[in-house]
Amino acid sequence: MEIPYTFTARKDTGLFNSKIGIWLFLASEVMLFGGLFSGYVFLRLYADYPWPERALPVLPGLINTFVLIGSSVTVVFAWASLKMRQWGRFQFFMGITIFCAVIFMVLKGLEYNAKWHHQAVRLDDFTILEGHTHKAELDERGHLHIHHEHGAEPTEEEKKRQFPANVVVVEAEEINFTLVRAHDPYVKDILAKAKERGAVPVLADNAFFYGSPKDLPIDAAERKKLEDQLIKSHASGKEAVRFGDKKDSLYIPKDTQLTVDLLDRAEDVYLEARAINGEVRTKVLRKLWKDAREADKEDLPNFKLAEGIQIDPEEHLTGLVAEAPSALTFTFEKPVALHFKRSLIREGEGSSKLKDDTIIKGAVASSPMGLAVDAVDLRWVAQRAHEQGKDPKTVIEGLWIMENPEFKEIWERHSAQLAILTEELKKDGREPTENDKYRIDWQDLVAFHRAHEKHLEPGSPEVADLRPGMFEGITGPNHKIEENQHAFFSIDIPNEKVGFESLFTPKWNNYYAIYFTLTGLHGLHVVGGALVLAYYMFFSKGLYRRNPEWLANRVEIGGLFWHFVDLVWIFLFPILYLM
Repeated sequence: MEIPYTFTARKDTGLFNSKIGIWLFLASEVMLFGGLFSGYVFLRLYADYPWPERALPVLPGLINTFVLIGSSVTVVFAWASLKMRQWGRFQFFMGITIFCAVIFMVLKGLEYNAKWHHQAVRLDDFTILEGHTHKAELDERGHLHIHHEHGAEPTEEEKKRQFPANVVVVEAEEINFTLVRAHDPYVKDILAKAKERGAVPVLADNAFFYGSPKDLPIDAAERKKLEDQLIKSHASGKEAVRFGDKKDSLYIPKDTQLTVDLLDRAEDVYLEARAINGEVRTKVLRKLWKDAREADKEDLPNFKLAEGIQIDPEEHLTGLVAEAPSALTFTFEKPVALHFKRSLIREGEGSSKLKDDTIIKGAVASSPMGLAVDAVDLRWVAQRAHEQGKDPKTVIEGLWIMENPEFKEIWERHSAQLAILTEELKKDGREPTENDKYRIDWQDLVAFHRAHEKHLEPGSPEVADLRPGMFEGITGPNHKIEENQHAFFSIDIPNEKVGFESLFTPKWNNYYAIYFTLTGLHGLHVVGGALVLAYYMFFSKGLYRRNPEWLANRVEIGGLFWHFVDLVWIFLFPILYLM
């Protein structure tokens, strides 16, 4: 049976099937993006911290705006070419549309890449620093050495040893792995770093895993005898061995070297033992419930019966359950300096924990965070000062960062420029915003450096003209330019001063969470729409020959979706880039 109105319109509505479908689909898309836009508005209005303003480079977003508007025009030209039965012109205009989509995604990729490599850190006094982490390495004594960018270019061998100066160094003496949580990449990382330091973690004590009750001697004397036999027979060996009728139990001698395979084997036996014990406990509980109900003469409710149902390990579980430790502890002959990404470890007094619950015992060594700073945001400091009834200027002057002579000079220059701006705005009855007062952007730092090079006094009107233009640093501050290396100041932040750190990813704050959500979802729509339009361009010649009107209808539907994608960006650009 032929489906009507696939390419001919209904006389009463003037619509064909797919056009009705695309309008219904776009209605659901409007609700999706409408909800996200509403969420952004509420997050911004009720934010309890200074919301990022004009945090994104405008030029890429502006170019992408014109690119999408242009592509919306060319997709209409492509559709019109099909209506006029001009296949060559259709391919030409559709090619331009797809090329515009590629340009859009390339610029968006550059923008994303800049964010994923841009570091931010909030200090314990709520000062926010933005910039680029320096490289660092551990010297022979295990001390962290930070390489600032003004030095000589490192050799290839040095680059292999270096890592971002955003780590926590622990003088590891003992490492405790939780078997079911131990993350293999973390274990491999620890082994590799220990090997670099010429150290090998070894098991702290003999470990016995009984994966089945059959392998577990019930009598304590028999059990000790079995374990002594295992220790004696493998005294010279330093590797795990299976024992038992089904080879489902494990003995790991003391001083066995740590490997990923060792932890995996121990985990397998532990999980087997836990599964057996779970089944045993379930059967025992069922038996206890059955006995309790049979003995119940008063027809008590279940919650009353439950009060008398308790498992006695000695009475109910002896000889039925297996035993296996849930964790293994490894030690070093002497403390070994190991470094971990700051986001992966929670340091503590003498004991730190990784995300997989691995516990590393040992003192936390000096682990400053080396940062080339390209922006300083003190708005949060000022906000808290207002809340506490204090003068923001006085609070700022007492901040830890003011101990840095380079920033102190920068703050003096910023204050002088702010005085000029205040006088100019007074003429129009306006005042500087919190952003103007308490945030120093990378463009400000470059302008201050250029003013210093030109021997201009702080507060000179000419300083404002020295700010980088829109085309300088199209995706943000470029730390590779020699001028910027002198304009951006370096600072080593003590470990105890770091309150929170992150790249400019959704982890940093709500603004970037919804920025990546909205632009990422929009980018997926661009890619999906471009693929559909590309299919029409490259693989629809046969349909064009058979029924050109049907192909024109399909392109019209694709064009409607493409116009929607363009419309969403027209809302995204001012909200995220300009406000």
